[in-house]
Amino acid sequence: MRSRPAPGAVLVLAPLFPLLLASAGCASSVCTKVRSDRDAFTRRAAAAGPHLALAVPYATLSQSVQRSLTRLPQVRLPLPDLGPVDLGSLAVAIRSVAFRPAPAGSVGARVSVALTQGGKPVAALDLDAVIAPRLDPRAGSVRLQLGAEDLREVRPSLPPAERKRFAEFLLSLVPGAARGLVGREQVEALADGFLKEVVGGRWPQIRDQLLQGTGDLVDVEIDLGDVPLTKIDLKSGAADLEVWAHAALPAAALSAGTARPAGSDARLVALRMSGGVAAALANRAMTSGQIPDRYNRDGAPDPRGELVAGVDWQAGERPLKVHAWSTEGTCARLTFGGTPQVAARGGQLAVDVDDGTLEEVTGSLRVRAAVWFSGLGRQTFSISESVADAIEFEILGVDYRASVVAAAVSRSELEFSLALAEAPQPATRRP
Repeated sequence: MRSRPAPGAVLVLAPLFPLLLASAGCASSVCTKVRSDRDAFTRRAAAAGPHLALAVPYATLSQSVQRSLTRLPQVRLPLPDLGPVDLGSLAVAIRSVAFRPAPAGSVGARVSVALTQGGKPVAALDLDAVIAPRLDPRAGSVRLQLGAEDLREVRPSLPPAERKRFAEFLLSLVPGAARGLVGREQVEALADGFLKEVVGGRWPQIRDQLLQGTGDLVDVEIDLGDVPLTKIDLKSGAADLEVWAHAALPAAALSAGTARPAGSDARLVALRMSGGVAAALANRAMTSGQIPDRYNRDGAPDPRGELVAGVDWQAGERPLKVHAWSTEGTCARLTFGGTPQVAARGGQLAVDVDDGTLEEVTGSLRVRAAVWFSGLGRQTFSISESVADAIEFEILGVDYRASVVAAAVSRSELEFSLALAEAPQPATRRP
C-alpha cells in the first residue's frame, strides 16, 4: 500500500513550488534567448561596401613594365641636310610607359618615344592613352591592357621644352667653321620643320614600324585573393591606382578617403581592410574547419566543447569581439572585447591582445577572456594577414607576390603595407 505524505510535509513544500517552476522557466527563457542570438548572428546579411581598398603606386607599375621595352624595334630617321653639313640620323624607339591619373574608372598611360643619337637622348614624343580596365568581381581580378592597336589612333605630342632641346642638339652638330654660314634661326626653323614632319605626315609610317610585331605594352592583372566580391571600382589617385572592392560579407564599409592610409610608405602597395571583413573571414574559416569553432570552458579548442564561437568587429573601443554560445545544458552567451596590437619583429608580424575583457554575459557561465584572445583573437588577425599576402600581380607574364611588411589596427579597420617581389620560378629538370 502506497504511503501518502504527511499533511505537514505538503504544507512545507507548497511555498517552494513557484520557485521551482520559476527556475525551470528562467532556464528555458535563457536558452531561447541564447539560441535566437546565435541564429541571428549566423544569418546576418551582407552589408554595402566598399570593404577593401588597394593603393598601387603608379611608379611601381611603370617600373615593372619597363624591362619588356628593351626588346622593341627601333626606327632610323635621317636628319635633314644643312647645306654642306651631314647631320647623320636618329634612332626612334619606345623607351618608357608611365602610368598616370585619368578619368574615373580608367587609368592613364604615357608612352614615351625617344629620339636618340649614339645612345644619347635628343628629344621625346609623348603618346597619352587611357586604359579601360576589365573588372571581374567573381574572380576577384582587375586587368589593364594596352596593345599596339590601342595606340593606332593616338597622336603624339611634343612639349615646347622638347622642341627647344632638339634645336639645341642640331645646333651642336654644326661644326664651328660652318657656324658663320648657318645662323641659329635657320637651325631652329630646320628643327621645327623636321619635328612637325615626324609627328605629322611621317608619323603613321614611323608608328607602324615601331609597333610591328609588338604585343601588349601593358598587361597587368591584380588578383585580390580569396574574398567573395560583388563589385570592383577603379579610381585614379594623384600617385596611386586605387582598387575599391565590395565584399559579399556582413561587414561595415570603409570610411571615406583615399585607398592609401595616411602616413604609410608611398613606395609600397597599401591595403585597407574593414575590420568586419577580417571577422567575417574568420567565421568562414570556422565553418569550413580551417579554424576550430567549438571550445571548452577553458577556451581550448575541443570538438565536443559546449561553447560555439563567432567573431565580430564593432568600431570603437576594443573593436574585436569574440562571442561564445552554449545552447544546451547550461545555456549562456559570452562576449569578449579586445584590441589587436601589431608589431613587426624579426621580419614577422606579431599580434597581441592585451586588453581582452569579458564585456557581456547572458546566463551564469564564466570563463577567462585572455585565453580566448590568445587563440581565436590571434587567428582572426592571421586570416586577414593571409588575405593581404595572397594578393598577386601578373605584369607582362611575370608573377609578383605581395608580402606584409607593416600593419596597423584602428577602431574600424586593418591597414597593411605590402612589398612586391617577383615570384620564384619552378625549377626546371635537366634531361
